[in-house]
Amino acid sequence: MKIIPTVLAAALALAFASNAARAASEGDMAPADKAANQLYWQGQAALKISDWPTALKRFTELERLLREKEPHSADAALYWEAYALTHARRTAEAKAALDKLHREFPDSRWNKDADALAQQAAPSPPGSVSGDDEDLAEVALEGLMSAPPERALPLLKKVMQGNHSLKIKKRALFVLSQLDDSAGLDLVVDAAKGTTDPELRGEAIRILGISGEDRAIERLREIYASSKDAHEKRQIIEAYLVADRKDLVLAAARGEADPGVRAHAIQTLGALDASEELKQLFDVTTDDANRRAIIEALGVAGNSTALAAIAGNARQPEDIRIAALQALGVAGDRGGGEALVKLYAQANTPTLRDAVLQGLLVSGDSDAVLKLYRDAKGVDEKKALLRTLTSMGGDAAIDAIETQLDQPEKP
Repeated sequence: MKIIPTVLAAALALAFASNAARAASEGDMAPADKAANQLYWQGQAALKISDWPTALKRFTELERLLREKEPHSADAALYWEAYALTHARRTAEAKAALDKLHREFPDSRWNKDADALAQQAAPSPPGSVSGDDEDLAEVALEGLMSAPPERALPLLKKVMQGNHSLKIKKRALFVLSQLDDSAGLDLVVDAAKGTTDPELRGEAIRILGISGEDRAIERLREIYASSKDAHEKRQIIEAYLVADRKDLVLAAARGEADPGVRAHAIQTLGALDASEELKQLFDVTTDDANRRAIIEALGVAGNSTALAAIAGNARQPEDIRIAALQALGVAGDRGGGEALVKLYAQANTPTLRDAVLQGLLVSGDSDAVLKLYRDAKGVDEKKALLRTLTSMGGDAAIDAIETQLDQPEKP
């Protein structure tokens, strides 16, 4: 029989003296799409309370939706499916999900995490710490959340400094963040700034964002300013997202030298619905790639007014106007479809008209396309509109097809 380390044995005694609360699960940047974003956070909420079946259901739905809308991002959903399966002890299914992740997304940023997860799902080798021991350690840590801070803090500090698994240390970080004592948050800050394990440091950064406390956010700002690691900077931007700090994300989008990190900050502004900030940024940005990234983020934020102004401005380069028209489709029911119909009449080149139709296709506004089809005069224009309608499907497409087939053929 294996002996639980002394510090965790003491913590376990405290755990059974109080009501144990569930620790939060690991999280990461949510998808940009609104529906996908909602599924992501619903899944994360289920993970926090160890509701593995609900979490699995939400992440399976997320994978299906991402494969339709953001196929390059489906690797995240696969990872969290495997995570839920692993903790539900469905190891064979977890391994299949991890194999699928490696096979379909060989360059995924989740692969390192997946490798660590695969070790959890694998049977323990002889002489190793058993899954039962690790489960007991988790119960012990969770019990510390309702223990007196003066007793919990020394134990948690020893866990963080000791030779414990990454999983246990992550749990300890979360418990520290839940204690009603500023010293607990100080230890999380120490992990975010000083730990040598990049994964543990990333978890500490995420937890600081979740806390939302001014002191925690200020420490994140300091870490960002001194960091040379692009991945770490992205993690901090994601923590700003969780903390709803548009101002700090905007500062990163304005001042970041790394193009990839800057683009990530711009995308995050879209996820924050920071429409006004994005518009201000567009007005002072000259780099073409950044301007297109801002336009895409405006679409996610649903700022159809700003996008329509860009798309309708003849002084803007045509590729920028096309990007704005396509982004209006993403804005969809937030005024995007209506704006596209108005802009169709102003589209004076075939390329611009095609961009309007692409936007309407993305928005799914088949009624608007049907109206444009009925009002169109030229044969080529009608062809393009009819093709768009048939791609969209539904009653509007059938109505247009029926109308066209009822027309008498010219001799």
